[in-house]
Formats: sequence, C-alpha cells, structure tokens
Amino acid sequence: VLSMLNYHEAQNHHASRPTKLQQFCSLGYECITTVSLIFTIGFVTTAIVSSAEPIILRSIVGSTMVCGIWAYYVLCWSTSGQSLAQKAWGLKTVRQNGARLSIKRASIRLVFSIAFNLTLVGPLILLISKDNQLPQDKLLDTRVMRTDRNY
Repeated sequence: VLSMLNYHEAQNHHASRPTKLQQFCSLGYECITTVSLIFTIGFVTTAIVSSAEPIILRSIVGSTMVCGIWAYYVLCWSTSGQSLAQKAWGLKTVRQNGARLSIKRASIRLVFSIAFNLTLVGPLILLISKDNQLPQDKLLDTRVMRTDRNY
C-alpha cells in the first residue's frame, strides 16, 4: 500500500510539471504581450504629455513603460500566480511550497526573467532542463506548474 501511495504521489508531482512546449509557447506569448504593453503605454503616455521637451518626454515615456511592465507582471504573479500567457497555457508560478509569490520575489523574478530571456540563456536552459523549469525559478525557490485551464 505504501508503494502505491508513493507511486501516486510521484505521478501527481510529475503531472503538475509543465511541458517544454507549454513553457516555450507561454514565453512567446509573453514576448508578444510585453511588446504590446510597451507600444500601448508609450502611445498613451506620449499622447498625454506630448507638449513636453523631447528629453523630458523620453524620460517620462521610458519610466512609464518600465513601471507599466513591472506592474503587469508583478501584480499577476503575486495575486493569481498567472500572467495572461500563463493562464492561456494552463501554467501558474508559485513558491516551492505552493504559496503565492510576494511582491519582492515577483519583482526579482521579473528582473531575472528579463536578463535570462533577452540573452536567450533562459530558453537554452529550458531546453536541457529535466524538470522543464526556467533558471529564474531555480534560483528563486519558485516553480511553474500546470493548472486546470477551466476559466
């Protein structure tokens, strides 16, 4: 009986692990989402403060874009654990113990995600990773898990 319970526990742990395809599709979707946010935030901010001096305008638009991207990802990860891309692909980011990410941990994850994904280190590590986890999650005691996509 004990071996059956251990087998069932191992199966459930494996079942919650995302596939490489889910992770890569979610990454691609997040790239599209991020670019869309950048253009939208930039357009709206420029429309509002377009009469400012060019150097001030660039500073305001750049700062607004950074704050907007930060707000989107950090609030998604620290409240529901899911960005729009993760929700679409049935994924969720949680602590190793299953708890939600704090705002601080979600902020650090965002910085690591940007660094790893822009340098393509993240996708390369994902290719060779046995547990299909990105490097930022391995470093921060977080994990991406599969969820039920009933929404």
